Amino acid sequence: MKKLVVSKELFAGNVENVRKKAGNAVIYAVVKSNAYGNGLCKTAEALRANGINHLAVTEPSDALLLRENGFADEEILIIRSTAIEEECKTILDANVTASIGSTADAVMLNNLAAERGTVCDAHIKIDTGLGRYGFLPTDINDIISVFRLPNINVTGVFSHYSDAWSKKRCLAQTNLFIDTVQKIRQNGCEPGILHISASVSFLNGNGEIFDAIRVGSALYGNNPRLIKYGSKPVSTLESSISEIRWLPEGHAVGYSNAFVTKKPIKTALIPVGYYDGFNLGKKDDIFTFRTKLGRAVRALFSVFNNRRLFVTINGKRAKVLGHIGMNHTSVNVTDIDCSVGDKVIINGITSYYVNSLVEREYV
Repeated sequence: MKKLVVSKELFAGNVENVRKKAGNAVIYAVVKSNAYGNGLCKTAEALRANGINHLAVTEPSDALLLRENGFADEEILIIRSTAIEEECKTILDANVTASIGSTADAVMLNNLAAERGTVCDAHIKIDTGLGRYGFLPTDINDIISVFRLPNINVTGVFSHYSDAWSKKRCLAQTNLFIDTVQKIRQNGCEPGILHISASVSFLNGNGEIFDAIRVGSALYGNNPRLIKYGSKPVSTLESSISEIRWLPEGHAVGYSNAFVTKKPIKTALIPVGYYDGFNLGKKDDIFTFRTKLGRAVRALFSVFNNRRLFVTINGKRAKVLGHIGMNHTSVNVTDIDCSVGDKVIINGITSYYVNSLVEREYV
């Protein structure tokens, strides 16, 4: 047995924390990537119960899935642009708000909408420094041309900060965004709802709120650095003890004989492994001198701090023994009173690494 348990109470607390700080701004709850691993539709239900009716996803297929599961009245914003024909068709099928970040996006959506005799709502994405999707601020003529398309209804303009922890960089992007919006207005176009802040820049105050915010991590509490701003972790991976056994002195545990007992110990087997998300994390993807040096320092520090992975059984920590397997983990329970079937809390789990096949339960 294993499941990702999400606390409705803690989730509601995070929503209220965001609502108080957002004031009158529209709150777009980001439910991309299976709601950061917490379950797309179940999270949307929890958001609806807490009065949130604006959702944001990256995949058009997620928007369609929400529509098919009863979320007919919520505004759903696709927060990445696309010129892929099938994705644009899905956006129209779901009747959601598209993002447009290039002329190719705009032309594809406009033509498909014209074929259907409909108009597609859209937010224009401005690339103020992140370097992914979006028109450059210098592309003002291309931006204005989107407003002129007969089958596109521009209802908003937005951007995204590249370094939300840097007040200086956020300010520079904010000013560039404001300048672009002013040029849009000077050309006789109404930009609609404006938004640039996401969870970090919104909570730490480095970003501008404008008319709306987009929040994901602030709701799910999966960014430890946001705890001091009132964002609490809402989910826990739980399993149960499947077997208990004693091992003699000198017995290896796990692959590569990475751990060998120094005395007889009692072990518990838990049917959870890295396939389920235990001890998974994002690896370094930038290899500058600075990042390499930082990695080396962290590795050296770990030699001396003797950190060990553990799980919690009956309120006590049980250290992980040897390597975590694909589907199971061994822990030391010599000094813990426990039995087969007892609940195990898998510590240090980040929800979006938990296998999507694991059951999600809101309690």
